[in-house]
Amino acid sequence: MINQEFLKLATEVPSVGTACLPVLNVFAEHLGGGFTCTYVADGFCLFQKHGRDATQLKAVLVSHVDEIGGVTYGKTPEGGFNTRIWGAEASVFQGAELQAYDYLSDGSSSAFPITSSIETVGDEKRLVVYGEQIRPYRTAFTFKTSTEFDGDSMLAKAVDPRVTACCAVEALKRLDSAEVGVVLVMAEECAMDVARKAVSYLAHYSPDLKLIVNSDVPLISSLGEGRLDTPAIRIFEGRNFIDPSFGIKIADRMIAAGMPLHLSASRTGSQTLLFTPLAPTISIALPAEDIHSPKGKISLTGASRCVDLLSAIVSDQLWHTN
Repeated sequence: MINQEFLKLATEVPSVGTACLPVLNVFAEHLGGGFTCTYVADGFCLFQKHGRDATQLKAVLVSHVDEIGGVTYGKTPEGGFNTRIWGAEASVFQGAELQAYDYLSDGSSSAFPITSSIETVGDEKRLVVYGEQIRPYRTAFTFKTSTEFDGDSMLAKAVDPRVTACCAVEALKRLDSAEVGVVLVMAEECAMDVARKAVSYLAHYSPDLKLIVNSDVPLISSLGEGRLDTPAIRIFEGRNFIDPSFGIKIADRMIAAGMPLHLSASRTGSQTLLFTPLAPTISIALPAEDIHSPKGKISLTGASRCVDLLSAIVSDQLWHTN
């Protein structure tokens, strides 16, 4: 099974928009000294074997790390702070326990509590937050939820996207190859074009790419025949084609090898399409319940199977394909 303490740390830490150093540092510490990080502010982080460079990469596992939340704007006449929120309606944050942190913070130790309410600002309803340490335009915030485990279930904030990001990092450790890297992208929930920084970097520095695998956590109801304990290969994300011929062949080969998965499509998408010009691309979905809420639900069996599937796809394409 996937390491529960790792999942707990990765889901409890706050990281919103491109203010993602807190969670990226969790991943860096988990990987340890055997791996190095190429960090591009307001963009992405590339993890790969220590002492190697991006020119050696042939397969890249992609996930995003930013969760839903918001950032403070200017003060309201009543002394609160106006906000910009991403990923949910304002009502989802109202009344929830929230934590805030400086946009440049590199960890969660400096996070502080804030309160919120929905108020009329000008001629519209807005989420307004209150707290002594808030600084306009640079205080980010999200839910404060203690991750819990109940049998095969994990209940936590940020199951989307942190669980598949953890799966990609675990697969990187397992594969332990200079030819494999993990790209963790920021701001997918609010500014998907940020991923273009990672695409441009790989296009320039990694000319021998043979495989891209993006993984994400959609709501189970948006995934065709979704099952919490089983990852899926999505060949369609909304109206987008994600290399269907390639995906079908990979799904057939993985199923024949005994991997628990199914072929599917989803009503929602991810950043996958942006990476498809680089190499044949696979989209992995690990569905969850109640994503984009203070407490989502995901299957630990599903997470472990996702690590297995990511590892098997890379191994099959780079080293075992006939």
